Amino acid sequence: MENNTITLDLYEMQSAAHLGILRCLESEKYQEKWGYNYKGSLNDQMAKSISGAMGEVALAKFLKIKFEYHCNVGGVPDLIFKDLKLQVRTQTKKVRNLNSLIIRPKAKKNELYIFVQDEAPKFQIKGFINSSTILGDNKYLTDFGLARPPCYSIPIEQLTPIFLLKDGSWN
Repeated sequence: MENNTITLDLYEMQSAAHLGILRCLESEKYQEKWGYNYKGSLNDQMAKSISGAMGEVALAKFLKIKFEYHCNVGGVPDLIFKDLKLQVRTQTKKVRNLNSLIIRPKAKKNELYIFVQDEAPKFQIKGFINSSTILGDNKYLTDFGLARPPCYSIPIEQLTPIFLLKDGSWN
């Protein structure tokens, strides 16, 4: 089986970090709030945004496609791979490995959501799921006990292996 760990070089990390910060600063400039009742500080938003941008770069590198450095363009997918719309969800490793892929109920149908675990400079591309298989399924709906709207939380072990996407054999 192919390795699903990608190591970003210094240039890739710096470029993604710049993009992550730019995304936050543009949101501040235009008074766009992070959604879903998010309460984190600007520093926390920047850290999460940098991690997210690095996850996007890592997935593009894994799939061997060009990364488009786009900033705050709304409903555009993070990446396009073989005409498939990809949304990247990046998280750092949590205590007791309780990570899960988060999909919001407002997600578009037929987009692939990919989970990337941030262990910078290494990133593990864990797996993916089609949003259409989750939307409307209350089995995965949760608010994590927070004062935020519910979202779908899909356990990592429930995801389709990323290699099936890469080689085109998943559907």
